[in-house]
Amino acid sequence: MTGEQLRELREALVMSQREFAEMVGVSYSTISNIESGARTMSLLTRAKIVQKIQLDEGLFIFVEKSQKLNRLIHNLMINH
Repeated sequence: MTGEQLRELREALVMSQREFAEMVGVSYSTISNIESGARTMSLLTRAKIVQKIQLDEGLFIFVEKSQKLNRLIHNLMINH
């Protein structure tokens, strides 16, 4: 999961970075750094997110692929 995907997920849950970090059990700086691209997400952080929001690992793959498809569609619409 990229930082952008994490931010989109957090925003979909209508949570601040601090609220999300507290819920997941990591520091605010961890979430902030991942979202900004200053740090990559560790497997432990990913596992904590999956556990706390009760998501299937496959959803991360689905979200990533659907975001790529949405960007492609958006770019095609802009260019035509």
